[in-house]
Amino acid sequence: MLTELQNRLIVVQNRETGEQSMLQLSFEPDGTLVIADAGEEVPRFVHRIRMDAFPVDSNVLAAICEALCAPVELVQVLHRGMELDSSVFDGLRKMPVDIFDNVYLDEVKSSALILCVDVRNFSSFLCRHAENDVFALIKDFTSNFLSCVNQYGYGCSYYKLMGDGAIVIWDETNGQSVSESLQVFDTYIDFVNDELFKPYGDLGLAGALVTDKVFKYEISAETSQLKYRDYVGYGINLACRIQTLACKDELILNHNLADTGLVPYRTVSSRKAVRELRQLKGLKAEDCVDLLYYDRR
Repeated sequence: MLTELQNRLIVVQNRETGEQSMLQLSFEPDGTLVIADAGEEVPRFVHRIRMDAFPVDSNVLAAICEALCAPVELVQVLHRGMELDSSVFDGLRKMPVDIFDNVYLDEVKSSALILCVDVRNFSSFLCRHAENDVFALIKDFTSNFLSCVNQYGYGCSYYKLMGDGAIVIWDETNGQSVSESLQVFDTYIDFVNDELFKPYGDLGLAGALVTDKVFKYEISAETSQLKYRDYVGYGINLACRIQTLACKDELILNHNLADTGLVPYRTVSSRKAVRELRQLKGLKAEDCVDLLYYDRR
């Protein structure tokens, strides 16, 4: 991702003339993209372009074309002398592998907030498309989702990719964490519908958002000297199970979260809905009464 590092050096090539240029990219706190000449000791130019709140690589390249007044394509990303942005460090601290020697003491989070998202009809997509298309889509989906979480879900405690889905966890359920989780979901729904999934009409994103108890822990892999951290708990099981009942663009809630009054929702208590809930394994009785859907209006 071009948006992941400060002072990232790249090489672009003019598609018409073949001329190559080395550029230095950086993002300012307000989202402004700074594009500077990196081919000379003293930069020949510096351009500052205000980007959208959620820039993806294609937007960054478009901005570079605009700044250079020429059609260019990315040739190479150079990593020498790069420094990680503080937001990237924050993101790395929330990954399953601990590279900072943090300690996840055994902790119980009684009101954690869990967001589980999954791509609808991805199995069919796998069967109908070539390997290159599959790799391209899943890489774009996961990398852009992580960027979205790091930008809008900055208060989250943990995230984990799971194939064509993901789990994001906040240790506490409150107005801030709920707002962040909904912004992550809403933003990414709009992104995949308007851009990423647009060529594939049957693909869509859906999920579940619940609040419940989870257990936070860390283990050591002695041979590799790595530490792995994870969460377990009913809240995670519940989110992963009820999200399977959500259709494209839908987010299902549990009663604990709905009772906080922090999320607008609508209730579906038809026989079909109750029957589908009761067919799911491991759910508490109070979670099999009806389906609660986040109202995005």
